[in-house]
Amino acid sequence: MSENEWFEMRPQKAQAYGRPEAGGFLVRTGSTAMREGSPRVKRDREERDRLVRQAVLVPDSDPDLYRFARDHLFGSSSVAGGGRQGWKLQWTPKLAQGS
Repeated sequence: MSENEWFEMRPQKAQAYGRPEAGGFLVRTGSTAMREGSPRVKRDREERDRLVRQAVLVPDSDPDLYRFARDHLFGSSSVAGGGRQGWKLQWTPKLAQGS
C-alpha cells in the first residue's frame, strides 16, 4: 500500500480517514467521530472517553462530532472504526494536510 492510499469511513455524520500501519491502524488528523455511538456499541465509549481525556479527540464545530486533533494509531481497524467492514479504500484523502 502506498502512502497516498487511505481508507474512508462515514458513520452517520462523521467522516474519518485511516490506513494500516506497522503496529495498527492510523486515523488521520482532522477526521471526525460521533460523540454518541449506537446504543449497541457501548464498548467503544471507554475508548472514546480515554481519547477525549488525552486530547486526541476534541469538540468539533458540529455539536454531534469530535475531531481528531492529531493522528492516532489504534491497535486495529476494528478498534478505530467499530469494524473493518466500514472502511472503504479511497486513493486520496479529502482532508487538507495539517488540518
